[in-house]
Formats: sequence, C-alpha cells, structure tokens
Amino acid sequence: MKKSLIIWGLLLCAVTRLAAQDVISDSVSSPSDSIHLHPDTFKLQDQQRAADIDLLLLQLVQHQGELLHAEDTIGLTYAERLKIDSLQREIKEIDSLRTINAQTIERVVAEVPTFEIEKSWVKDEQEDRNDVLRAIRDMRTPWRREATVMLQVTQTYVTDNWYQGGSSSFAGLGIFKGQVGYYSERFTWENTGEWRIGGSTISADSLHKVNTTDDILRLYSKANLRVVPKLFASISAEFETRLLPTYKSNSHELKSGPFSPVRFNAAIGLDYKPVKGLSISVSPVSYKVIHIMDTARITETEFGLENGQQTQHNIGSSMRVEYTWKPVREVSLESKFYMYTNYRHVEIDLEVNCDFIINRFMSARLMLHPRYDSSVIMKGEDHAKIQFRELLSIGFAHKFR
Repeated sequence: MKKSLIIWGLLLCAVTRLAAQDVISDSVSSPSDSIHLHPDTFKLQDQQRAADIDLLLLQLVQHQGELLHAEDTIGLTYAERLKIDSLQREIKEIDSLRTINAQTIERVVAEVPTFEIEKSWVKDEQEDRNDVLRAIRDMRTPWRREATVMLQVTQTYVTDNWYQGGSSSFAGLGIFKGQVGYYSERFTWENTGEWRIGGSTISADSLHKVNTTDDILRLYSKANLRVVPKLFASISAEFETRLLPTYKSNSHELKSGPFSPVRFNAAIGLDYKPVKGLSISVSPVSYKVIHIMDTARITETEFGLENGQQTQHNIGSSMRVEYTWKPVREVSLESKFYMYTNYRHVEIDLEVNCDFIINRFMSARLMLHPRYDSSVIMKGEDHAKIQFRELLSIGFAHKFR
C-alpha cells in the first residue's frame, strides 16, 4: 500500500510539474489563449489557469499528508523517505512557478500600454496578440528592431483616339526600411536604413522605356544621453545617395546618377522629446559634405557646387524635427523636417508620409515633399525656387518585428 502511494505521488508530481510549465509557457510564449485585447482596453484572462495551479497544489499537499500519515503508522525505508523529501521540493518549485507566473502577468499589464496598443476601427485579434508578444519580448532586452516592406503601383491606360488625349503610364514604388535601436533609462541609440526606388513608363517619352521617379538610399544614426528628463545630449550622422541614373524627359542628359550626389551630415547638439513620438534636435555645430562622382555628365551647380568642383565641405548649424502620430491603428502619420544653414545659404526639407492601412498586407500612402535649397546655382538672373512632389499609391505593405 505504501509503495503504491509513493508511486502515485511521484506520477502526480511529474504531471503537475509539466502542467505548471505549460501554464507558464502559455502565459508568456502564446498569449492567444490567456491574453485577449480589445480595441481600447485589454484583459488578461489568467484566472482559470491560476485556479488550476492552486488545485494541483492542493492535491499534492493532500497526498503529501497521506504519505506522512503512512510514515507515522507504518514506517518507511530510507529510500522512501528520500522520495517524500523530493516531493516536498517539487511542491516548493511549483509554488515558485506560480509566483513567477503572477509576476509576469503583472509586468505585461504594466508594460504593454507603452508599446502602442492603439485604438482601431477594425478589430484585429492577431495584431493584438502580436502586440502582447512584442511587449513581453521587449521586456527581456533593451534592443528593438523593425522592418517595413512596401510595394505599390499606379496604372493608367489611354488609347490614341481618346477624346481628351493623354498618355498611358505605369508607375511602381518600392520602400524597404529597417530600424534597430538600443533603449535604456539614460542612453538610446537609434539606427535607420531606408531605400526607396520608384519608376514609371510614359508613352510620351520616346527615349526611355522607364524613368526613375524616386531613388534614395539613406542611413541615419543617432545616439542620445539623457541630461535631464526629456532633454538629451545628442550626436548624429546621416549618409544619403542615389543608386540609379535619372534622365530628363526625352533627353539623354543626366540629372543624377549612382553616388552622384553623395551627402553626409554629422551634428552635435541637444535632442528634446516633450511628448511621445516627437523629437526636436538642434545642432549648433553641423558638418556637411556633398560629393559628385560623375561630374562629366551631371551638372554639379544644381547641387550647390561650383563649376568643376567635385566635393564641397560646409560647417554650419542644423535642426531636425521628427513626429510620428497614430490616431488609430489604421492611420499612421510620419513627418520629418530638416533645416541646414552655413550662414550663406539655407536648405529646408519637409517630408510628410501618411499611411492608410487596409488590412495586414495592403495599405495606401500619401506623400507630400516640399523642398528649398538656396545654394543651387541658377543660370542668368534666375534664383532658387521651392521644389515639390506628391505621390498617392496603393499596394502591398507589411511590417516585420
């Protein structure tokens, strides 16, 4: 009888331990069953699992009492006493697991709201689960990473005898963007890489089958050290260039080409973050380099260089304002304002991107991009003017985190 009780006790202990580990695993690794988020609020439905653990502990305690009673009345061997000690240790382990489980859930409750669980027009339970998983993962490491892929197209077809005239065209845009950052209480390091490539076919252009409409490779890195709350000492660097040739319409004249131009900016200053999503960087000392690799075919004066000059170095001041706003999950507004001056000329660049999420794999994008550069050398009495471009497209989009 006593041996049977010991065997059953060990079996019950093993099953209980596996069940407790599954509970912890489900609560942390697969919250789809135990964690459910609503558009505005979320609930951690862990009461049932906690009750299950309590029930298992109660059964173990009762069974332990039976074994101890058997020890008092019958007497056990040394090996059987060791098994009872092992059972007591197992009970303590499971009790510890229950405590860890409760602490983990408390941390999720505290941390998840800081990881942008936004309001939503459309309920997306899968995205809710992903937010919780991301929050749990981010609690374990100060590193954050994210990648975005967007492939969008626009198309127009017009016959030759269309009464209003016009030209057929097809345009495509690809955006590949990755972000890696290190975030601690006092120090942050943000790194962003982006490549945008766009092209279009226009029947009115008889010399080129495809015209490059957008081509930019940009690498940006910024390190911040907190001085006081919301104010950081900052150092940043940015590299920007083109990878494909761009021609004027119905002309073989190059406007830009591979590594022509190359821009590099390095700045030291302060970064002020008054609210979430807003960064205002002011750099009293900023170093800027512009380099044209192919000066034989590209007009360097359009980029602020003198005739025959291949590289230009400037020392001045700069300011960068970045703002991200998500009123709801389906709408994301991202704006970047950059201004640089060497106290003779000024360069101002504003880029506003608004993404409208249709579902997990489809989105539409509206981009507005005004720009002004007074360093451009014009012919005759002409002077620099505001440049502007606009883009509206729809297509595939997905984020990887």
